[in-house]
Amino acid sequence: MKKNLFTLLGFTMLGFSAMAQNGLKLHPCATYEAMEEGFKADPSLKARYEASQAQFELDYAAEINRVNTAAKVAVPVYTIPVVFHVMGNLNVTDQAFATLMTYVNNDYAKTGSDVGTINSSFSSLYVDSEIRFELAKKDPNGNCTNGIIRHDNDNPTWSQSSPAYLYSGTGTNRWPTNKYLNIYIVECISSATMPCPPTGAYIGGYTYLPGGTPYTTNGNMGDAIVMLRNQVNVSGPSDARTISHEIGHWLNLAHTFGSSNNPQFDPSNMPTAPITCSTDNVADTPPTGGYFSICTPSALDCSTPNIENIMDYASCPKMFTQGQVTRMRTALTSAVGGRNNLWSATNLLATGITPGYTCAPVANFEANKRAVCAGNSFTYTSLSQVGTSGGVSWTFQGGTPATSTATSQVVTYATPGTYSVAITATNTSGTNTKTVTSFVTVVNPVGGVLVPDANSFEAATLPSSITVTNLNAGSPTWIQNTAVGANSTAKSIYINNASSSSTPGHVDIFETPVYDFSTTSNITLSYYYAYAKRLATQADTFKVQYSTDCGGTWANIIGVPTTAAMATASGSVTTTAFVPTAAKWILKTHVPALFTALNNKPSVKLRFVFTSDKVVGRSNNIYIDQINLSGTVLTTGISEIEKSMELVIYPNPTASTANVDFNLEPNKSVKINLVDIMGRVLEETTKTANNDGRISHTINQGGNLASGIYFVNIDVNNQRISKKVIIE
Repeated sequence: MKKNLFTLLGFTMLGFSAMAQNGLKLHPCATYEAMEEGFKADPSLKARYEASQAQFELDYAAEINRVNTAAKVAVPVYTIPVVFHVMGNLNVTDQAFATLMTYVNNDYAKTGSDVGTINSSFSSLYVDSEIRFELAKKDPNGNCTNGIIRHDNDNPTWSQSSPAYLYSGTGTNRWPTNKYLNIYIVECISSATMPCPPTGAYIGGYTYLPGGTPYTTNGNMGDAIVMLRNQVNVSGPSDARTISHEIGHWLNLAHTFGSSNNPQFDPSNMPTAPITCSTDNVADTPPTGGYFSICTPSALDCSTPNIENIMDYASCPKMFTQGQVTRMRTALTSAVGGRNNLWSATNLLATGITPGYTCAPVANFEANKRAVCAGNSFTYTSLSQVGTSGGVSWTFQGGTPATSTATSQVVTYATPGTYSVAITATNTSGTNTKTVTSFVTVVNPVGGVLVPDANSFEAATLPSSITVTNLNAGSPTWIQNTAVGANSTAKSIYINNASSSSTPGHVDIFETPVYDFSTTSNITLSYYYAYAKRLATQADTFKVQYSTDCGGTWANIIGVPTTAAMATASGSVTTTAFVPTAAKWILKTHVPALFTALNNKPSVKLRFVFTSDKVVGRSNNIYIDQINLSGTVLTTGISEIEKSMELVIYPNPTASTANVDFNLEPNKSVKINLVDIMGRVLEETTKTANNDGRISHTINQGGNLASGIYFVNIDVNNQRISKKVIIE
């Protein structure tokens, strides 16, 4: 093959079915576009690269001669320490990385499950490369690691033109490229001709051949591989060959079909006459035009192709050849590209690959939830790194047990409140403790809010019963808007997304208080929303969810409109900050048939979740207002309660104030509120009976309410008594 000056691979075998179903086309390579970008940024890049490759070819020729003339002896195994940098809060499990590494090692060891199906004309050429890849167990600072580093707050969108090589190379928080193979995992890769989100074609990943990166600052920081998240969550060994192919480029392999990054046998544009082929400078890979997404050799090809070669684009990759193995091993011994230190005994000990290494422990943990009803439990799991030996110890404030040394522990909380959790990791090198204050929220499942209930956000601040969670600290989140509301009101709750141009994948949540539906069925939820997109392709998401365990676990409410539908109905697409007019407020009502799971449940919460586009961010504003809940309340016993309370409201009708008087147990407290016919809470207070058991309360004390119909709600003994009041 003619020498590629730089390889940028947008390559997937089987791993992007979702994109294909959306009409997007795989872009196998963007070599020349990327190469020109590199040349423009550094005019000397081409000359430097060609000089380094000329030296490599001399090293390769010498190695071929040695292999052909030396006595046959066992060759050393070269083990490469690997670190994955997960950019943004992407859904890729540790197990997915472990599985991927297994498949890659099978490819390089000739131990894949499909070795026996390789075409007999080429199967004898497939040999064990004696190259292995292992997740690093020790970071550059001497800390224990699992080789999977999650940078949750970083941008998951990658720009080929201005890449964010923040963690490879030398410097603070960087992993040297001559000690680790750095692999960045991202959501989307953009180039000059292929944007994010993709509109026509997409890039799967890319790397540079040894000595070819234009990003040489910070210790050659650009000497890394960049891959899409979808290529890690693989379903089988053939899917994982995308990264095996990428590593092949990183080890100085070219495509089997020549210097073009566009194979000639593409189902969308098949040749009709014999073609001209190039080779890859590897003697045992036949000249070929290359195949894309098919696995049937063409009679128009230059020879019988090694169509199952991992460095082709066919849909049946399975093997490397002996010549390719020699070339890759040369890349690991040549000084070109700086890969000759990776497998050294000193480096394998420094990166934790060699048994007997030591590392400083790192404490970390996760839990299956963050909130729970009092009397229920959490499951905590240690994510601590302690190396080859060590352990952990826990402290659970307010929990039972209060301490533990297990790697996974179930903890029960009996008393409502917020509690801290601490874990200490220990090994022979020392200890490390992680403490998270207010990690646990234990909720009182008794005495929740009764229906009807309304949140109109018209008070001076957000109601204290509303809990806001910003999963991306420092970015816009749900706050009170004091300038605009639905139905000509003055306030609402909103996210000022337009104030930030970079919020990809940011998640913002607000939760309601606990509701008590133990005596309620036929529940109806309604709210007003206003929303606009900043880009027509914006892929924000909006969900309304419910929990029946005080916020421990959540389920989606069916029928919530998509953001596309919301924008169409409300603010459409605008590049300016969206502020809704009266006509842009849209009422959404969820009918009782959607809430049967909540009927007669005592500990229910709702939450509103907005997630900005995971690729580009740049969302516009979203507003919510007048959240109303209603239902059919079981009335058994209410008339008796009313009689025992001797409840009276007078005068009614009234031209100004009205008095609410009733009896209760001495020193017992009740909540009283006044709502309008839209369910908006206009007055709310908690009253405690005196020693005689009498409560008196005055509504409309300031005389500010307009003429109309209102309702006084009294919550007592987990039931709500609602009475109509007319102001004339």
